[in-house]
Amino acid sequence: MPTYDMRCTACADQFEVFRQGFLRDEDKSCPSCGSPAEQLITGFVACRSSSQVAAGAAASAPSGGHAHHGGCGCGGH
Repeated sequence: MPTYDMRCTACADQFEVFRQGFLRDEDKSCPSCGSPAEQLITGFVACRSSSQVAAGAAASAPSGGHAHHGGCGCGGH
């Protein structure tokens, strides 16, 4: 389920919203004071198997280069 990081525009309280799909209007208000909240832009994690990582690295390695064979560490290898 997606997690949305939010911050209140009035009291600066930060909170998370767990919502399948898009945010709804009721998700965009601060649970502490009720003021409007804005969505924070955060990173995300994409997991690939070590063979996918190696294949991608080999394809982008310059001639004579080497491919990195490490995984993402998520355990889904």
